[in-house]
Amino acid sequence: MPSFLTVHKHWLIGAIITFLGAFLRIYNYDSLPPDNWTSDEYAFAWSGMSLLQTGIPTSWSWLSPTDNFPTVVWEAKNIRYRLVTPWFDHPPLFGLLVGLFALLGGAKTFFDCSLTIIRVPSLFLGIASIVLVYLLALKLSNLSIAIIASLIYATNPNTVFLSRLAISENLMIVFCLFIILLYWQYYQTKQKKYLYIAACLAGLACLVKVTAIYLVVLLIVLLIYEKQGREAIYVTAIGAFFFSLYFLYGAIYDYDFFRKIFQEQSLRFEDFNFVKYLTTPTVFFEDGWLIFSWLTLLPFLRKNPASPQVRLLALPVILYTLILVATGAQSHFFTWYMIPFYPFMFIILAIFLDDFCQETDGLTASIIFIFLGVWSIHLNLTAWILASPYGRYYFMIGTAAILGVFYLKDIFGLFKKFWIDRFTFLLFLALLAANINVVLTYKFSG
Repeated sequence: MPSFLTVHKHWLIGAIITFLGAFLRIYNYDSLPPDNWTSDEYAFAWSGMSLLQTGIPTSWSWLSPTDNFPTVVWEAKNIRYRLVTPWFDHPPLFGLLVGLFALLGGAKTFFDCSLTIIRVPSLFLGIASIVLVYLLALKLSNLSIAIIASLIYATNPNTVFLSRLAISENLMIVFCLFIILLYWQYYQTKQKKYLYIAACLAGLACLVKVTAIYLVVLLIVLLIYEKQGREAIYVTAIGAFFFSLYFLYGAIYDYDFFRKIFQEQSLRFEDFNFVKYLTTPTVFFEDGWLIFSWLTLLPFLRKNPASPQVRLLALPVILYTLILVATGAQSHFFTWYMIPFYPFMFIILAIFLDDFCQETDGLTASIIFIFLGVWSIHLNLTAWILASPYGRYYFMIGTAAILGVFYLKDIFGLFKKFWIDRFTFLLFLALLAANINVVLTYKFSG
C-alpha cells in the first residue's frame, strides 16, 4: 500500500519550495527595495484609495498633460508629487487592490501609506506565482524540471526583490500563468469553458496594465496555430470588450483628458534599444540566471518547434517583448518590466539544466560555470577573494577542481554516473544557497 508521502510527493515538494520562497519574500520586505525606490508604488496605492474613498481616482503624475495640476510635498520624505484628478496613467484594477489594503491597514490620507502595508498584496502574488510556476512546469514537462524551475524562481535574488514591489506586473504575471494553465487544460480536454475563462482573465488583465494586451494576443496566436479560427474570433471579441471598459472608465470621468494621457503613453516609442535590456537589465545587479536563460532559449526552440509545450513557454516571452518594443518601453526602461519574463525563462533554463543532469559533459559544465558559478561567486565571495592575496589562486584551484570532475569523466571515463549525479546535485544546491545568501545579506547602495 503506497504511503502518504509517495501519493502526495508532488504536493509536498511544491509546498516546501513555496515555503522557502515565501520566507525569502517576506524577509525585510518593507525595507528592500527601500522606500521610494520607485514612487509608482504610492501611485497605485493612492489611486486605489481615492477610488474607494471618493469614487474618483487621484494620484501623482508627471506626464505633460498634467502640467497645470498642483504640486504637494510629502514633508516627512521631502519628495514632491503632482496630484492629478482624475488619474489615468494606468488602468484601475491593481490600484484598487493595493488601495484596499492601504485602507484596511489604517491609512486615512495618502501620506499615511507605508510599504509595510501596500506591499502585502504583492507578497501574496509573488508567493502564488511560485506555486503556479511549479504547476506549469509539472504539467508541461516533469517533476524534475518543475523542482529546478520553481527553486530557481523561488530563490533568485532579483525575482525575490521585484516580487515585493507594489507594481502591477506582479498581478499581471499571476494572470498570465493562470491563463496558460487554463489553455493547457483546454488543449487536453477540448472543454471550451477553460478557453473562455482564460479569455476573460486575459481581457481582465488589460485593466491591470495596458501591456497585458499581449495575453489576449497570446490566446489568439495559440488558437490560430491549432487552426481554430472561430474560437480565435471569440477570444478577440472578449478581449476587445474588456479593453473597451478602460475607455469607458475614462469616459465616465473625463474622456478628453483620458485621451490626452493615453496618447502621451502611446507616443513614447523612440528606437529598438529595448532589446539590450533583455540580457543585461538594470535590475539590482546583472542576473546570471536570466542572462544564461536567454542563451538556452534558442536550443529550446530548436528541440521541437511544433510542440504545444514549446509554444506555451516561448510565445509569452516573444509576444511580451514585441509589446514592450511597440509601446515604447525603451524610452524609460524600468526593472519591473522584466517580471513577466522570469517564470518562462526559468522553466526553459530548467529544461536545459535537467538535460545536462541526464547527460553531463565538460564543455556544457564550463559554460554553466562561467555564467552561473562565476556570477554567484562575484555576488557572494568577491570581498573575500579580493581581501586575500591568494584569493584568485583559490578561485583558480576551485574552478579546476569543479570542472575537472566533468572533464575527467569525459576524457578518461572516471567517476560513475552515480557520483557525477550527486556531485552535480551538490553544485546546484550550492548555487541555490548562494542565491539565498544574497537575499538575506544584500545591502542596497543605489
